[in-house]
Amino acid sequence: MSIFEISSVNVPTEPGEDNNNRTRLVTLARELVMALQGKGVCLACIIDSDFDYISDYSENNAFLLTTDYANMEMYFFNSSIMGKLNNQCLAGEGITSQMIDSCIVPILQSLFRIRYVNSNPEWQMEDLSFERLLSFGGSHLDFNYDEYIKRYLNKNKRFSELVDFHTEIDAVSIPSGFDTRCFIHGHDFLTLLRWVINNMPGRSKYRDNELVFILLKACADYTALAQEKMFTTIISRFGQESNNGIDNDH
Repeated sequence: MSIFEISSVNVPTEPGEDNNNRTRLVTLARELVMALQGKGVCLACIIDSDFDYISDYSENNAFLLTTDYANMEMYFFNSSIMGKLNNQCLAGEGITSQMIDSCIVPILQSLFRIRYVNSNPEWQMEDLSFERLLSFGGSHLDFNYDEYIKRYLNKNKRFSELVDFHTEIDAVSIPSGFDTRCFIHGHDFLTLLRWVINNMPGRSKYRDNELVFILLKACADYTALAQEKMFTTIISRFGQESNNGIDNDH
C-alpha cells in the first residue's frame, strides 16, 4: 500500500472553487470513481469532515472517505489520551476533565463557529491568533471572546461590520446528537493545548503545535484508534484487497 499527499498530485479545480487540499481531493475522487469504479482498484481519498456536520454536506463517492470528526487531530482528543498526557507530562496537575468540559471545549467550539462563518464567501478574512486573549483565573481558563472578534474584524479592516458578524455567528447552530469533536478545528485544539501547557509553572515550553501533536500521538492507544469507523473501513478495504492478491501500490 502506498500513501500520497494531495500536494504531490496535480489536480486542477473548477473556476470559482476553493483551491485547497480538501477541494482537490474531492475533485480527484470524482474523476477516479468515474474512471475506475468496478475495476478492482483499491484506493481511498481521505478528507477532513471539516464543517460538514454543520452544513450537512455529503459526497456519495466510493473512493472518498471522511474523518469521523472534524479533522484528524480529533482522533487524539479523548479522555484516555488527555489523561495520559496529564499524568505523564503534567504530573497530574494540569488539564483536568473539568477544565476540558467547562473551558477547553466551549472555547474551541466558539472558535469553530467563527471559522465556519468566515468560510462563507462574503467574509473570507485573514486569520487572527487567539492566544493573547487567553488567561488563567486560578484553575479556570478564560477566553475574551468579544475582544477577539473585535480584533479579528479590526485586523481585516471590517470593524464596521461587527454587528453583522456577531449576528451570523450567533445563528450558527451546533447540531445535537454528535460528538463534540465534530465541531472543533484541529489547529485551534493544538494551539490552545500548547498555550495551556506553556503557561503552567515549571513545565517545558513547546515552540510549535507539531511538538504537542507528537506528545498526543505518544499517548495514544492505537488498538483503540483502529476501532474508529474510518480506520475500520480502511483496514477492512485494504486488508481484503491484500488477501485477494491485488496490488495496492496504485
